[in-house]
Amino acid sequence: MTPERLRKRLVSVNAILEMLAQRRAQSGDPNLGAGMEKRIIEAELVDLEKAMAALEMEEAPSPNPRRARTDL
Repeated sequence: MTPERLRKRLVSVNAILEMLAQRRAQSGDPNLGAGMEKRIIEAELVDLEKAMAALEMEEAPSPNPRRARTDL
């Protein structure tokens, strides 16, 4: 995911979470939208884990198939 696309996505998610918090405050119901909030946060965490794993794979040294033999 490109940095710009990620930024836009996080801005959108943040707006949704802020709206839920505002509606919760207005209604006085602390559980209003809790399921939606949980799904959003879990989805973002899953995507973050995938992105981190992909970065780790890019940074890991690739095995060298042409290793010198040392047992000769």
